[in-house]
Amino acid sequence: MLTKDLINVFKHDDINKHLADLKYKIIVLDDDPTGTQTVKDLPVYTKWTEEWIEDGFLQSHNMFYILTNSRALNEQETISLHQEVSANIQKVANKLDIPYLIISRGDSTLRGHFYLEPKVLSDSSDQAFDAVFYIPAFFEGNRYTYEGIHYLKEGEQYIPVSESEFAQDTTFGFKSKHMNDFISEKSNGEVQSDEVYHITLENLRQRDKETIFNVFSNLNDFDQVVVDAVNDEDMDFFVACLTEFLAQHDKRFIFRTAASFVKAICETPGEIINLNSYKENDNGGIIVVGSHVKKSSDQLKYLLDHSFISEIEFDVTQIASSNLQAYVDDITQLVERYIDNGEDVVIYTSRDVIRTENLQHNLSISTAISNSLVSIVSNLDVQPKFIIAKGGITSSDVATKGLKIEKAKVIGQITQGVPVWLTGSEAKYQNIPYVIFPGNVGDEETLSSVYELNR
Repeated sequence: MLTKDLINVFKHDDINKHLADLKYKIIVLDDDPTGTQTVKDLPVYTKWTEEWIEDGFLQSHNMFYILTNSRALNEQETISLHQEVSANIQKVANKLDIPYLIISRGDSTLRGHFYLEPKVLSDSSDQAFDAVFYIPAFFEGNRYTYEGIHYLKEGEQYIPVSESEFAQDTTFGFKSKHMNDFISEKSNGEVQSDEVYHITLENLRQRDKETIFNVFSNLNDFDQVVVDAVNDEDMDFFVACLTEFLAQHDKRFIFRTAASFVKAICETPGEIINLNSYKENDNGGIIVVGSHVKKSSDQLKYLLDHSFISEIEFDVTQIASSNLQAYVDDITQLVERYIDNGEDVVIYTSRDVIRTENLQHNLSISTAISNSLVSIVSNLDVQPKFIIAKGGITSSDVATKGLKIEKAKVIGQITQGVPVWLTGSEAKYQNIPYVIFPGNVGDEETLSSVYELNR
């Protein structure tokens, strides 16, 4: 059973990860923008043309991001997208003669096309991958993997993610408690539970490099590997083993992870930043809340109860109305009046979830709601003092459709687990910070705290 004491065990070893010696360019394919929550000074692209990918390869740092927003796509759309991305990456890598590693960054609560995306990337590659590593730990968000079970902290308790609200997701729900069973479930039985390798916390804590190297050596034909980790030192030792092994052996690995692995293998891990120097006008700011998980709803309620921010509730039942466009136009005009008067405003979806038995229809509903929220941002004629988007699909759509971002820079985090992008010259608003607030991060008061930091 996972305990706080186990998480707080550190040997304080001097772990050399040899990142400067890693010969690979690392490409993070992020299924929503929140995955940039543990890095800084890196480019993130919202398009994956050969030109933009080459720009990423030629950056000075060892890593760049491509935002796919695939969590908002159905399976066939996800397959097509990843086939295209894979082909373009391979073309650029061949042209520049630069080897690469791919991290398929997904949600730390196991939502998204968890098995499908790395599988498609392997199948689409010139040479299939020897293995995919599943590393969903995200310590800043209180997500941990121990004894092959993925946990989150709820109050003072550590519970399996399978017992949380996230496992009941209308599109990406699941039942399995153990990660090997989860992989089997998500692969529809293509992978059997007893076929999944496991690098344990004991392997990492005992610094058992020999056992870990033996696992690496035995991997072939797209094997599946689950990696335990409950703190940064565990992750750092795993990365140190990985980089040393890859320097000596010609193996092709791919990684399906949350943000802590990305942080561990990145040369520029994130830090908390101050946004005061970026404030350029006296207009009001805007917060857009699309996420409807309980954590987001609790944070929204706290914000409304503890601030004087103006509020607009977007009625999600209007999605099916013939008057939807008029409804959105009215909200847009109201938002503009608030912002122009120097008043901050939060737009949030009504908290009722529209749920059907058809998973693809549920995803379509979520997309339609997000598109309506985004059109409010894209049609604004007044530049807000700040923009905060809450929720993965919402923040991605605000970035790509609302702000027209093609290349941004991750400049750090405004608070733990909440990334900030600096928009590029092509964006609707140039060189302004854009705060991307994950739906499943923070305590009850965190959204309110982030708002106060932006005022």
